Amino acid sequence: MAKMNPAKRKRGEKRRASLACETCRKQKEKCEGGPPCWRCERLGRPCHFQGQEISNLSTPGVSTIPVVSVPREDPQRVQNLEYIVKHFLGDVPLDQENIGRIADKLQNQATNSTQPESSLNVNESFDVHFVSSNMAHYSGEFSHWNFSQKIRRKMSCQIDQLDTRVKEYWRPTQLQSSPEVITNSMTQLPPKAIADFLVSMFFKYAEINSFYMERKWIEEKVGLCYDHTTNYSASDFPWVCSVFAVLAIGTQVAHMEDEKPKPDSETADDLTLCSEDSVGLVFYHVACKLIPDVLLVASHESVQVFLLLATYSLPVSTGGLAYTYYGLAMKMAIQNGMHRKYVGGDIDARTIETRNRLFWTAYTVEKYVSIMHGRPLSIARSEINADLPTDNSTFESPRFANMTAFHTLISYLGEVAETLSQFKKCPKRLLSEYSERLLRLRTSIKQWWDSLPATIECRDLCSQGPLFRQNSHLRLCYLLIYVYMGRPFIFVDKKDPNNEGGPSADNDAGQARRSVLVDDCVSSALDILNTLQSLSDHVGLCRASYNEFGACRAALLVILAESLNSGKSQRLQDGLQRGMSLIRQMIGGSSSQSEISYIESIEAAISQLLEAPEGDVASQPNTEHSTISAYAKFKDWTQSLKKDKGAVGSNMEISSFSPLSHLTPGTGDFANPDLNDMTGFFNPDWSNNDMEFDSNILSLLSK
Repeated sequence: MAKMNPAKRKRGEKRRASLACETCRKQKEKCEGGPPCWRCERLGRPCHFQGQEISNLSTPGVSTIPVVSVPREDPQRVQNLEYIVKHFLGDVPLDQENIGRIADKLQNQATNSTQPESSLNVNESFDVHFVSSNMAHYSGEFSHWNFSQKIRRKMSCQIDQLDTRVKEYWRPTQLQSSPEVITNSMTQLPPKAIADFLVSMFFKYAEINSFYMERKWIEEKVGLCYDHTTNYSASDFPWVCSVFAVLAIGTQVAHMEDEKPKPDSETADDLTLCSEDSVGLVFYHVACKLIPDVLLVASHESVQVFLLLATYSLPVSTGGLAYTYYGLAMKMAIQNGMHRKYVGGDIDARTIETRNRLFWTAYTVEKYVSIMHGRPLSIARSEINADLPTDNSTFESPRFANMTAFHTLISYLGEVAETLSQFKKCPKRLLSEYSERLLRLRTSIKQWWDSLPATIECRDLCSQGPLFRQNSHLRLCYLLIYVYMGRPFIFVDKKDPNNEGGPSADNDAGQARRSVLVDDCVSSALDILNTLQSLSDHVGLCRASYNEFGACRAALLVILAESLNSGKSQRLQDGLQRGMSLIRQMIGGSSSQSEISYIESIEAAISQLLEAPEGDVASQPNTEHSTISAYAKFKDWTQSLKKDKGAVGSNMEISSFSPLSHLTPGTGDFANPDLNDMTGFFNPDWSNNDMEFDSNILSLLSK
């Protein structure tokens, strides 16, 4: 029998090698004999045995490129190739055996790709069918509905001959409530003048840099509510719900129209806000009763409803209730096909623009809240191809430049969050690459921010400007990106040589990158306090503003962390004192007392740890006594308010926005035992699950 040619031996035909080749011996791999051996033949590498001359050419039939022309021993080249493989294939094993399997698979795919594929060409698109001017039905690719429509088109002639009417089941109308529910809700409306005031408050203080509705639209709907001749139908549930949601939000921000209190005035003078919140709670409850029918209608006005309810609940439960409302808004938008580009001609351009603005507001704000609170998004960016909003002068608010700037900021925040997530799962040798990517993002964000308008819109922080509050909120979001980017690195051990996973020079470069990110984080935190101080001095801080309270809290936590990490600093101490004063101004309009109390406890623990002089502690304002006295006065007022049934109505209750909503009347202790444990409101895990406190520090903090 003739001897089998080694080049034609199949992989499965293994044999014991009496002598291993030098290449396999160096790679510590099993050799199957040769020359050439099967492994060297498959990988296209030189194969030689001891005493045999190394050939400059690879095995015949594999490659004609001289082996000496390829720098096999270049570590940087190998590292770059491994990075390319991981980029396109993910975190796959890169041992020789697995590389061989990948190469075989790619070679088989290349061979099979020469076969004709016309029979496998599947082309199916999504479908958006408008039921009415504000209601559409979306069906995605490869869905049951699309397949049934494909069959229907093929059988159109036969179906037309049958003269039968096909019932298109768009919404479960049999589950809808009677329009009498709307009529009964109208009894909860305030006087028309009060309603107009609350609507104006919504557009002045709530619709900032995001689109929820047009002002003339809601004013028209409010007018219908006060017209006793209006006949309601099932399709009216969403806009009626929007009216009550806008009124509820208006009560949250109505305190901004009060005269600014003097710096030395008692905080108790401002606690009447909670009575306004109690009225808002009535409006919110009316809106909640309409939610089942809003879900059934599922129009783009339903998207609007859940955006408004999320805005109302942001100060109460950002990562819980508000996050859920944003999820419902996204589901309603997807059901209407608002995430896809509409190419039909059944609807006017203005409605399409309204749909686009509503969708991008829902997507952007949900992304903002999800990233800041560690929640997954409702939809991947790859599933979206809807047109971005366009500059249309017929839309009065918000300013287009500010709206698009806010969308871009959150897009950058998403890139930063995605890059930070890679630090948890990438090999250590790639840490320097991702930290370098963060620095490139940092540069891109700054260059983009500097290119924005500096007069009137976006970056104009003149207190007399028409967009001072809107522009200040944009700057808070801009600074929060740097805080979010650098915060995970605050507690990274500078002395750990394995942080960057490379040699000493690379590690020094990694530490330099870390220092840049941390310095930006701390500087941005102090700039946030400067921006909030400017708002407080000129127009006042809004107690129901998630942006203002959230930015202040994030800045304080960074300052506390840096104080713990780098020791006492006069700059940090001044910023901490100023930040605590600012955040206490926002306590009345949200259930944030517990979070502020936890920040205060950390502040006290760090002061003890750093052994601050007694004079510094005494110089800080003693807010505990003033807070308790304010609560006591407010409690007495609410008790007298409950007794005076005729003044406010029998259905008035203390709002959940009020810190006293957790107090039992007649006592000064928290009735809710969960508030006694503040650990749930503060997550010190700033370093992507890698941060560890020293046991001595923990013991000091627990004292």
